[in-house]
Amino acid sequence: MKQIFKQLTPVIKRLRAQTVYYLFRARMPLALIALLVLQTHFFNIWLGLDPNQYLVRRTASAAALGFLLFGPAVLLKKKTGAWYLGVISSATAIIFICQFLYYSYSGGFLQPTAFFYLRQGLTVLDTVKTLLSFRLLVFLFGPIIVIIAGWWERREKISEPEELSKKDKIAISIVIFLAVTLGNGYLFLRETMEGGFTYIYEYKRLFDVNLFVSKVGILNFSIGNIVASGLRADKATAAEIDFAKQWVKKHVKPPTAGEKFGVARGRNLIIIQIESFENAVINEKVNGQEITPILNKLVADGLYFSNYYAPIGPGTTADAEFMSLNSLFALPDRVAFIDYAHHDYAALPSLLAKNGYQTFALHGDVPSFWNRANMYPKLGYQKWYGRKDYTIPRKIGAYDLGDKDFFLQSIPIIKTFPQPFLATLITLTSHVPYQLPPDLQKLTIPSDSPLHPYHRDYLQSAHYADESIGAFVAELKANNLYENSLIAIFGDHGSFTNIGAGLGKNKTAFAELQNSQIPLILIAPDADLHGVVDKPASHLDFYPTVAHLLGINPPPSILGQDLLTTKTPLVIHRNLISGTIKNIISDKLAYEAAPDGIFSHGICLALPEKKKLSPDECQTLYDNKEDLVRVSDTIIKGGLVP
Repeated sequence: MKQIFKQLTPVIKRLRAQTVYYLFRARMPLALIALLVLQTHFFNIWLGLDPNQYLVRRTASAAALGFLLFGPAVLLKKKTGAWYLGVISSATAIIFICQFLYYSYSGGFLQPTAFFYLRQGLTVLDTVKTLLSFRLLVFLFGPIIVIIAGWWERREKISEPEELSKKDKIAISIVIFLAVTLGNGYLFLRETMEGGFTYIYEYKRLFDVNLFVSKVGILNFSIGNIVASGLRADKATAAEIDFAKQWVKKHVKPPTAGEKFGVARGRNLIIIQIESFENAVINEKVNGQEITPILNKLVADGLYFSNYYAPIGPGTTADAEFMSLNSLFALPDRVAFIDYAHHDYAALPSLLAKNGYQTFALHGDVPSFWNRANMYPKLGYQKWYGRKDYTIPRKIGAYDLGDKDFFLQSIPIIKTFPQPFLATLITLTSHVPYQLPPDLQKLTIPSDSPLHPYHRDYLQSAHYADESIGAFVAELKANNLYENSLIAIFGDHGSFTNIGAGLGKNKTAFAELQNSQIPLILIAPDADLHGVVDKPASHLDFYPTVAHLLGINPPPSILGQDLLTTKTPLVIHRNLISGTIKNIISDKLAYEAAPDGIFSHGICLALPEKKKLSPDECQTLYDNKEDLVRVSDTIIKGGLVP
């Protein structure tokens, strides 16, 4: 026995020395792997993304990614490895922080294409400041640890072990490969057992991004999305183009002239797009005060669409403009205003210009924001007025130019327009962070109000926007521009504050849709245009509805419906990234897709009573509209409008 132990002693010593040797080289990568796993869990816990349900799955997936990202540093020389770890840890910190801030603001996650829209993000730095938290320091620990460790090693003059042999590198590579394989293998096994693997890993079938992040972590999501985005085609294929053309021939019919056709013929068209303005505040009071007294009166004087939605994509305000002016769906993974601004469009301004209108856009921001300077000519605007055309007597809100100043300074400009004209005005003040100077906060909201402080700020901002519109309407009347105009007022998108829940609103088919419900008000004095329309509708339907009132037939490239004549009203909300249908609402049915994308797992409701039905009852409705969104994307990406 002693002889055997004596023979094994050198082997044990060598193994122990090698273990210490490898651990010395791997100490920093292993520390960063452990940190990444912890950061992944903190990210989900702080944002409430099912932190406990998929704990083991997320741990395995994050650890596997950690070995893949940080493991190769062991194979490098000391100085090169330190630089490598510094770069990788900094990159992961940036992803964590950017995704955390964006989700805190919008409730969604950044996509790779967002880097192309960085200039748009830089304009909302004031908003970012309100979201900063000491929690973000946790995501900076990686590069901080690398810097401190490098400084300590230099100070203590710690020598590096001898250079790895070829066998050592192969062994380490095998360990990294096994760690990555085992971590993802566990995830694969669990997803396969639950029947969700296909939907989790195929981004084109991704139905619930939050669920995906809950399972794999934000870094896996972000990196996988970058890869998927790189593989995704930016242009329509020949087969897609042929399908779209055949679909349009079969399904797009000439518009029907209803009794309201042309009631506003020859009038000016004034479009007011209000920033982040939700339907929840219309005809609502807080502490006995009307939140929007001006708009409430305009609702009573005009035609009010109370079940109108903003199914936008990553372009938010730009998507609202694109949908409203083109009657095409917003893209789920890109922003048409930037990625497809070189295409031609048969937009509403272009149609009006062909029918004798002068077309203008007015906005208190710089022309480069959302690439409007390049996109507006393609939409048919003949002239654009921007920030340089306005003065800022005092800075109000995130964009400096207050709505009231914007509207009042726009009146002298509008008075110079030859009639009939189209004037599109886009407001700015009711934008996050919804902070107004104290003297502009006109609502009295008690400090012990159950409303969240964010809700209170939003209500003050909405009230100010309403007051500003009132001043504008008064000036239109004073300058004889009100009576001979068709005025359209709508919110561009929701406020991301969940204000509907704060005010106790629950009127939509599914609760989450409350946040995307916005008002649409059409006013045409002395044109018998009154009442409340509760048909489900969206930005997609704005163009054909307005064209109908002006007595002008829209081109066949539009996919929305005239809300005054349609017998099949419809709203479709899509999943970001994949573009799959998340919610679909008709006048009689509503369907919500399940997180796993399996149709039979979704929810089908009978409207208006919200009675639960078998998903089969919604199958035909759903299947028919999958082709509709596919055709819209093809029209945009393929430049098929002409």
